[in-house]
Amino acid sequence: MYQSKFLLNRQKIINAADIAPAIAKYFEYLPQTQRKFIYRMEWYRIGVVVPLMVYSEKQPLMQIFKECQMYELKELQELPKNGTEVNFSLFAVPSKSKSEYDEDKLKKWFNKKIAGAAEVTHYEFGPHNCLYSQTEDGCSQQQTYTVKGSLKIADRDALDKLRKKAVGYGTELGCGLLFISEA
Repeated sequence: MYQSKFLLNRQKIINAADIAPAIAKYFEYLPQTQRKFIYRMEWYRIGVVVPLMVYSEKQPLMQIFKECQMYELKELQELPKNGTEVNFSLFAVPSKSKSEYDEDKLKKWFNKKIAGAAEVTHYEFGPHNCLYSQTEDGCSQQQTYTVKGSLKIADRDALDKLRKKAVGYGTELGCGLLFISEA
């Protein structure tokens, strides 16, 4: 799996939902079975540009659109062995029917998602933000949450599968991708 990192000019982002189709255009020439990708926006970062990561199974992605500047391209690194502690972060949105912030519910949900693959040893929350989009009826907004901390790997293969598939709600907005880095 390849990991392509970009900086996206935040001022050019109008609709978060338009980003997935823009990425998909660069895989149109591939057979349908080789077009899989997931992406992660760092919407909560403050500044003019927003880091954007695109993970694709079959090939690296060199560009998305002219507002993006590529700064790194590599194969996704293997996770360390079982028992190792690593850092994690997850950018998530609640279900459409819920917008309240509840740390205990988030912890319970995340622990259920990673059960058997890893155990969280430390939690941090924030910063939180909103995604704004234009709709036919006007504007809409979606509350977002950042969950981060440390976890201990219990089953490396299971955790590897989890980080290669976005979880939860808002996956079409670049949310739900578990990012893991060395502690």
